[in-house]
Amino acid sequence: MIFPLLSAAQDHYYADEETCKSRSGLEYGGIAGFYIPGNGTADFYSGKPGNENNANYVFRNKYWYDEIYYMLNANDTVFIREYPEKMRYNPAFSFGLFAKYDLNCHTGIYLQFSYAKLRARDMISVEVDPPVDYLAEPDIRLYSIYGTEERNLVDLGFTHAFGNSRVARFTLGGGINMNNTLVEESALRIEEKVYNLVNVYGTRPYVPGGTQQAYEIRQGGIGFGVFGTIGARFEFSQANAIEPGLTVYYKQINLEAANGFYPQYNFFVKICFRDLLTFSE
Repeated sequence: MIFPLLSAAQDHYYADEETCKSRSGLEYGGIAGFYIPGNGTADFYSGKPGNENNANYVFRNKYWYDEIYYMLNANDTVFIREYPEKMRYNPAFSFGLFAKYDLNCHTGIYLQFSYAKLRARDMISVEVDPPVDYLAEPDIRLYSIYGTEERNLVDLGFTHAFGNSRVARFTLGGGINMNNTLVEESALRIEEKVYNLVNVYGTRPYVPGGTQQAYEIRQGGIGFGVFGTIGARFEFSQANAIEPGLTVYYKQINLEAANGFYPQYNFFVKICFRDLLTFSE
């Protein structure tokens, strides 16, 4: 429905070259979006044995294992039976700020900063006291394994608005992206107890009441990519406008071995402002 509206709104206000050039200058504002991350790096939080943060780190510790053993009222043994097959991120809200320099009424270049907090969650299965009788049903229990990360995004891009209407125009754009990912939490929850899967004790295992030092571990890093944007621009006056649209990223997320390039999506709305003293009719 948006494209017939854009076609109907062609009032040719910017058809005059001087009028179009007069729109050069600074524009700024805020952006809010619905961020859909690619799931290529979500497996970082699955707790699998080959991962940096793995559930065996907890189960191999004698004190944590004994604690789990008694929490589950086991009589023989407790072990992890299955890991998540494919972890997935939940979509998240993003928000940020941008500044754009309009070269004319059609084309501009911009720098944008945005932030999103992402969560990935799934279940692992734990088998308690394997039955001696192989015909008996095993006691398998499901427990939550999850991770939380912060992503700070910096976009340097261009945008071009098609048409000459000052009411509504179709826009395309693209650019390069730099992102910084920081793991906030990677954990396993057994009953009411949460176990941190990040090894903060180094080579010295956790001992209750011990004097071992816990280190601050930073996981994540900087990645790069490219993006394209499609959307629309609706000008309410010479001083303000809104721009809804979709950005498709193809970028690297720096998380352990899964630091390849993955598609990401952001449905956004920009609120744009201009200096009333600079841009007046």
